Amino acid sequence: MRLKAYLGLDIGGTGAKAGVVDSEGRLLALARRGYQPTASPEGHVEIPIEQIYEAAREAAATVIRQSGTEILALAISTQGQTFVSLDDQGKPLHPAIIWYDSRATEQADRLQKALQAANLDEPSPLVQTIAAAPKIMWLREHHPARMARARRFLLLPDYFSYRLTGRAATDPITASSTAVYADGSLDYCRAALDAAEIQKEQLAEILPAGTPIGRVCAESAASWMLSPETLMVTGSNDQILAALGAGNCHPHMLTVMTGTCLALVTLTEKLPDSLPPGLFGGHFSILPYDYALTYSKTAGVVLDWFKRELGAASLREMDELAAEVPIGSRGVVMLPYFDGMFSPVPNPAARGALMNLQLHHTRADLYRAALEALGYTFRENMEILQNHGFVITTIRAMGGGAKSNFWMQMKSDIAGRAIEKPQVTEAAVLGAAMLAALGRGAFRSLAEGCEAFAKVERVFEPNAQNHARYDELYKSYLALYRFVYRFPGSS
Repeated sequence: MRLKAYLGLDIGGTGAKAGVVDSEGRLLALARRGYQPTASPEGHVEIPIEQIYEAAREAAATVIRQSGTEILALAISTQGQTFVSLDDQGKPLHPAIIWYDSRATEQADRLQKALQAANLDEPSPLVQTIAAAPKIMWLREHHPARMARARRFLLLPDYFSYRLTGRAATDPITASSTAVYADGSLDYCRAALDAAEIQKEQLAEILPAGTPIGRVCAESAASWMLSPETLMVTGSNDQILAALGAGNCHPHMLTVMTGTCLALVTLTEKLPDSLPPGLFGGHFSILPYDYALTYSKTAGVVLDWFKRELGAASLREMDELAAEVPIGSRGVVMLPYFDGMFSPVPNPAARGALMNLQLHHTRADLYRAALEALGYTFRENMEILQNHGFVITTIRAMGGGAKSNFWMQMKSDIAGRAIEKPQVTEAAVLGAAMLAALGRGAFRSLAEGCEAFAKVERVFEPNAQNHARYDELYKSYLALYRFVYRFPGSS
């Protein structure tokens, strides 16, 4: 008799991960299949949706075969905003547009102005350039004949549920990335739908995270190595599920996800009435909590760029070389904002830089400068939360960045805080499996599942001498990048 387990999928910006998790939260098998979106100088970032789907299917089939398990339920952790338009046969009309694509600035401005003019009594959707609705508007304006055939606009989790069960469904947090849904509302915002010229029927049904969507259809079950009895459950945004997978189920804990982007999440019983630009929030998956989020668009993707373009054999090898470089990277400074900035202050025009280069500098110096810059970004975003009243007593890291003990210690030294490493660093995969188990009835509540699955493996304590050195460098870093990006008050 095969062991029964749960499947967690994490559909990221450059690859799909699949993990099989048993009833005690142990990760039995993990696989990743990569893909690479294309990016144009104009800010267009795309990839055929079938490449994403096939990468996820192959990863899932691999771990199910390796673990020899029977999958009771599955759920998806995924990025927001990324979407595809389908015709009446369910065929894509264009490549999937990735979340950080920045083509729709003008359309986002128009949509925002339309909502402001509507003087809504209901909560207003968050409109960003990266949201799906402005990009749908852009496509309609630039490709009218093609988009006249559009019958559905589906985000990634919606597309997967549509393919696997025949029912397009999403959760409220992911739905809020469309710019036509306000987190906490009961339905899509009519004024936003009208302004974007989108019909409600063209979008996915909104269900709470952890809600059963339906059984996997027979054809999909066979190719995914699932059973027709496997239940698909609504997942959620990757940053939220990573927080859950790391055990973030109560206030005063900060979870730090270092994947393609860097995201910090903490919980509170009630968000402030207004949040400053660069600080985001909404209703969390565990009632009655809200979440606060800060993030940097480019984190792990910068390291991927480094490996690809500067010829590193592996990031582990670069860790070993960077460990021989003194604190401060021999004077090299990197600004890691390769594709704009969201926190601490939104600045879509921000770009990356390597500064103070001399002929004696090496790849190891440059790589350490990248790690240090991302460490400074982590500290600054944590301080944003603290400066706005969020009390943080525990920090827990996860994602690809948590696999490097060298980098974990560096971040602890930079922040001057202890940082915990969970047993399962692929927290988004674990969080998705947690929702799958909840939807299957394994837990009475998500909080119960969070407590059962998330366990700590190691704690990194800051070195006082290193922290003092980093403290000086951190202040210099802030002054430098604020000058480069012309922050108010910089000189």
